[in-house]
Amino acid sequence: MKTLLKTTAGLLLLLPLFSTADNISSDSISTEVHGQQQNRMQTIKVQNSAVNQSYQSATWFHSIDISLARDDNYNGYFHQLYVEFDADTDYSYQQIFAELSLTPDYGYERVYYTSSVFELFGDNSNDWLGIETDLQHQYPTNFYLLTIRLYDASTGYLLAEASGYDLSALDALTLEDFQRDQIQTSSSVEVSAGSIGMLALMALCLLFLRRQEQH
Repeated sequence: MKTLLKTTAGLLLLLPLFSTADNISSDSISTEVHGQQQNRMQTIKVQNSAVNQSYQSATWFHSIDISLARDDNYNGYFHQLYVEFDADTDYSYQQIFAELSLTPDYGYERVYYTSSVFELFGDNSNDWLGIETDLQHQYPTNFYLLTIRLYDASTGYLLAEASGYDLSALDALTLEDFQRDQIQTSSSVEVSAGSIGMLALMALCLLFLRRQEQH
């Protein structure tokens, strides 16, 4: 089994979008890119390590790429996540689909995307799948653990699983949804005269009148 893991840190630079499937929900918007299309990832920093996996069968992860982008309010948390992986199989041809989930610290796992059915061709490196997701709602600012599962398209059986429990690159992802990532504009401060200010003004008026009477 190949054991290359490419973990990308920093902002994701994107080329024009070539999508084959879109998954839109109220909480996130995801777009798929397949290996037959142009790879849109341009890595800034690459780290190689073994792809440890929670579970694998005759199908396994060959490589996994992670990129974070869009930190609009510059607080170190991003609302765009790009996951690209290449899986291999002992079979010459296999149809599968992927399921991706995020788990915050002290929270519950939440599936945010289920892919379309795609094909694996043995150990071919051109059958990778990329998924770009914009988190929209219901993702508080937090550290998130990413889990990727592969299922057989015919039987629904779990074939392979990798997560932040196995790979540090998939753990502690600094994420927040778009609503929380918006840049806060400065608000004007309204100044009003309170009761103390009015009393002081009245006292000054009375003092002025008394001085006029003395003259």
